[in-house]
Amino acid sequence: MISEITIPIMDQATEAVTLTGWLKKEGDPVGKGEAVCEIETEKAAVQIEANISGVLRKMLIRAGARIPPLTVVGLIAEANEPLPDIDPYYRTTQAGEAAAVSRSPPGEVAPSLKAGVPGRKIFASPRARRLADEHRVDLSTVAGTGPEGRILEEDVRQAIAQLPSPAPAAARFAKARADRVSQSWRAIPHFYTAITVDLFRVEARKSSAGSQITYTDYFALAIAHALAEHPQLNGHWLNEALVLIPEVRLGIVVQTEHGLMIPTLRDLVAHSLESIALERERLVQQAHAGRLGAEAMADPTFTLSNIGAGHIDHFTAIISPPQVAILSVGSIQPRPLVVGAELGIRPAAIFTLGVDHRAIDGRQAAAFLERLKADLESEG
Repeated sequence: MISEITIPIMDQATEAVTLTGWLKKEGDPVGKGEAVCEIETEKAAVQIEANISGVLRKMLIRAGARIPPLTVVGLIAEANEPLPDIDPYYRTTQAGEAAAVSRSPPGEVAPSLKAGVPGRKIFASPRARRLADEHRVDLSTVAGTGPEGRILEEDVRQAIAQLPSPAPAAARFAKARADRVSQSWRAIPHFYTAITVDLFRVEARKSSAGSQITYTDYFALAIAHALAEHPQLNGHWLNEALVLIPEVRLGIVVQTEHGLMIPTLRDLVAHSLESIALERERLVQQAHAGRLGAEAMADPTFTLSNIGAGHIDHFTAIISPPQVAILSVGSIQPRPLVVGAELGIRPAAIFTLGVDHRAIDGRQAAAFLERLKADLESEG
């Protein structure tokens, strides 16, 4: 059986990733679930795992290449199993010219769809085209040294050598993050609603539950209950319409030395408090180590940003498209609250819900927060 190693769609905003390195060599045995290569997104380094056990028979894309999601980067099969002649880009929507070229007979030169000079076609070998596509080299700027000016692979390599050196990874992450935040703020009409939540009962339950349970775990469980009652907040804004998603996938913002990362708790409604704590701890450890898997980063439907200990009363987070909502939780502080008919000092936090006004109205946002507050303040 042949298995393709495919770059997953990380989120709707990721148009390309960098294949930073292979963790195996051609001919190495691999086990199901074992990491075989690593990619770099705007947020993190993500390991791609094998779907089956076998042998890494073919590496189709070399390290350092910039590629779109759904690119097939390698093949896993049995040691002596015949391999097909596969175009790595055949699944992508950005295949374009590269896919057409790869299907040309060996040695045949296909005309480029790009024309550096109006009316003039550019001729290049398939290997030259593939290399140019991997490194985003415009073939119209490359001088061919082959017969009748045909562009050869070596011509493209020389052009690549003259390109400016890429910025360090940290700088690329920072720029990508800035671009993404700016795009989100410009494109999404945000509005915010806040509510103060008495966490006295949560604090009591947490004290008796043990150190493995955190406030974030209680918040995540309450979010699952609230989204089950208010599913319109659990969706994506796609093609100018709200698309509701049945599965609750909660993204949890984690601050690491690599920057902000958002691992995803999947199928949240099916989890108990204890299983949420175990999965959240596993994901947070992977995030700090910079070793989050591709599935752990993909397609959250709602995001929680809990600022944790400190003295920040509240803050407003920016929605990560295509999501339509994000919940920000300020620091838990002793606050004067009316309990029954008396004024008391209770541990409390301000929960601020940011929503996309194209998809969610004020009534829906308020109802979600009221449900969340009721859940966290209940005796259960």
